[in-house]
Amino acid sequence: MENNQTRFRFNKRLIDALPNPNKRTRYRDDAVDGLVLEMAPSGTRTFRVYKKIKGQSSPITVTLGKYPAMSIENARKQALEALNVITSGQNPNENERTKKLARITLLEVYEDYIRIKAFSDSTLYSYKRNIKSYLKAYNNRPLIKFTEEDVKREHRRITALSPAQADATMRVLRALFNFAKYEYRGPENIFLFEHNPVHILSHQKLWNKVERRNTRLTIGQLPDWFNALDAIRNEGDLFAQSVCDMVEMALLTGLRKTELLSLTWDRVNLIEGTFFISTTKNGDPLELPISLHLNRLLTRREKNRDSSSFVFNAPNRYGQIKEPKKVLIKIREKSGCDINLHDLRRTFTTTAESLNLGTYTIKRMLNHRTRRDDVTAGYTVLTPEELREPAQKIENRLLIQAGIKDPDAPLDKSLALLIERLSDEQKKTLITSLTEQLAEEIQTSE
Repeated sequence: MENNQTRFRFNKRLIDALPNPNKRTRYRDDAVDGLVLEMAPSGTRTFRVYKKIKGQSSPITVTLGKYPAMSIENARKQALEALNVITSGQNPNENERTKKLARITLLEVYEDYIRIKAFSDSTLYSYKRNIKSYLKAYNNRPLIKFTEEDVKREHRRITALSPAQADATMRVLRALFNFAKYEYRGPENIFLFEHNPVHILSHQKLWNKVERRNTRLTIGQLPDWFNALDAIRNEGDLFAQSVCDMVEMALLTGLRKTELLSLTWDRVNLIEGTFFISTTKNGDPLELPISLHLNRLLTRREKNRDSSSFVFNAPNRYGQIKEPKKVLIKIREKSGCDINLHDLRRTFTTTAESLNLGTYTIKRMLNHRTRRDDVTAGYTVLTPEELREPAQKIENRLLIQAGIKDPDAPLDKSLALLIERLSDEQKKTLITSLTEQLAEEIQTSE
């Protein structure tokens, strides 16, 4: 042994006789330079390669296995293999990590993907269904073994069930390969997943290209649709009332289901006539004005609110609507309008466009991002006050088409509805301001 302690020719008798040290201690093998036995105070004994490389500040340490599960002979054999790799200028640890990454499965990539990126609940549900249902047979297969033929075969199989679903599933798979390309790399940042096999669908023009749904509420359908909401609300079911109010707000604002269902009262300011959506599809917060009819809807809900913090509450353990599907079916049946929630967003957008409100205004109300190279968009700041008049115009048009609002309503009625939103203090301020202005005009005229 070197210094009677740290170096000796490893054999079973001498290793078994080593006492447990007070601190982690490393013993070197005389037979293979670079092979060490590391002992912990607990008595654990581990074979490692410990080799200093010229030009590098830190030695390379490669864990081989634990003694006695790993024999001395096997430890020496693996140590020589690792030392040969090190001598060639490579790091065995990096090589092993690369091999491990190359074996990563489709399911593991999917789990990393949804953990690192932020998705809405509905998007997560869709991704989970695509991977764990439609690609279930491939979940435990290494992603790198997913071939172009696999892609084409699975796309054909799912197409037989649903062409739209087949395209959606392959888009998710394409996203996972794009994620894996940059997330999992080998030594010197080389790509392990440089090829995306889903691209074969574009190269051979195999995408189904399902036409996008373009249904919306027509002018003729709006009266029946609003009447159906009122009829269901009058039946007295608290859950149905909440869903009907949520659906009506969806039409008047163009907001998505998840944005409305997550709306809480602390984000609603009835006095100032604004509300705030913090959780949106693209992650950008959105503050919007409360139009007159919407104000009455929210005021009614606020007067009848319970202990739940959600605007569209429900009598369940969550305190909010989780799945409005049954009520939506009832609305379709009673109104005779085969319309879903996204069709209401499309109706809102179409109405806004017909009023020539401007692209930037409509994009902001829908919370759509503008292109990064759009310089004008960077100078366009649209607050709730800038959006108040456009929002009111859209609401008016929809209510007139539904037969709820009189297009020839006198001005005093509109003013009364506007003043209805104001607090007592705001009303006093308004009266004072109007009185002073009127006095000035009278004095000027004299």
